[in-house]
Amino acid sequence: MTHQLRSRDIIALGFMTFALFVGAGNIIFPPMVGLQAGEHVWTAAFGFLITAVGLPVLTV
Repeated sequence: MTHQLRSRDIIALGFMTFALFVGAGNIIFPPMVGLQAGEHVWTAAFGFLITAVGLPVLTV
């Protein structure tokens, strides 16, 4: 059984995917984490990359 997606569905899926990867949290949260991490900024950056980039990529 195949189902043809309408243009409206494709646009909605595109916006949902965009919101998943470029949400407001990914713009606001990293500078705050870097500021609070102090000397451990690279550990914080690595942890953020795993949770903010790695996990969404695994789900898609």
